[in-house]
Amino acid sequence: MKINNIDVVDRHNRPGVLQRVALRSFFVNDGQYQDPYQISSVSIFKLTDNTSPYTVLNDDNLIDPTLASSVILMNFANSSVFPSSVTFNTSTYSAGASGIYKLGTGQYAVVLDGIVDQSGVYLGSAIPNQASTVTNYIDVWTVKMAQGSEYSVYINEFKLNDDTLFSITQPILLQATNKLRNKHVKLGSKIDLTISTEFNLGNKDIDSSIKNLFRDSVIVNPSVQIIKLNDDYTLPARVTVSAFADTSAYTDVTSDNTIIFNWDTNALYTLPTTLNGTFGPLTGAYQIQVKYSVLNQTILSDYLNLIVS
Repeated sequence: MKINNIDVVDRHNRPGVLQRVALRSFFVNDGQYQDPYQISSVSIFKLTDNTSPYTVLNDDNLIDPTLASSVILMNFANSSVFPSSVTFNTSTYSAGASGIYKLGTGQYAVVLDGIVDQSGVYLGSAIPNQASTVTNYIDVWTVKMAQGSEYSVYINEFKLNDDTLFSITQPILLQATNKLRNKHVKLGSKIDLTISTEFNLGNKDIDSSIKNLFRDSVIVNPSVQIIKLNDDYTLPARVTVSAFADTSAYTDVTSDNTIIFNWDTNALYTLPTTLNGTFGPLTGAYQIQVKYSVLNQTILSDYLNLIVS
């Protein structure tokens, strides 16, 4: 994924120690993504030293301010405004540039940068990033959801790896298969199109441990194309609803290589006018195609059929 046009590795994509790791957190209230009133901080701890929340929280269920800076391995401090456009290729995060990024409604991230000498702020003092070993970690988000509410903490986990780099003595013979999980969509709905991906390695003598790496998220630069099909011979047989370039910034991928694109079918109502009557009926047959990169390959899936009714 990218933040401010800079490549980062999601926590579910087997991040390594020497990478820029995006630690995303999604805030949901009553079934809707919701922006917190304030994110006070995001603090990084080693999981093996803090297997219980009470090793880092006080009686108020907040981060204990008496913790030594050696226990907090990295701390992203809050600024008065969510810095959704802050560039993070700098060695120091100050209170004015907290490194807490708003990616969308209710979707935020911090970037644990293993490439530069990153520093954060804790209790007014600079704290260098010490999350630099291969192990499991927790990221603790201190959040106030509403102006009059109390602060709460949300705890997530991630792991930094060292086995994402490997060497082999032959090219990898990779074959991908994609399946669309959505078969029918109601016109007027806004839904996630989900496309699963399975990888098979044709090399017989490659160790199974390397093959297993491809079960985790290895997809890069996913995008989705949506096409409308027409049976009427007076209309174009295929009409592009959304091209790959239109969707690349809004397409996501999960830890099991499932590609996700949030499609608002209400946008279809504008197309008959835009295309001067050549679009045809809004309901009917559509096709989905995904495009993504793996290793040195750019893969286009088969056309996957979908009915809008």
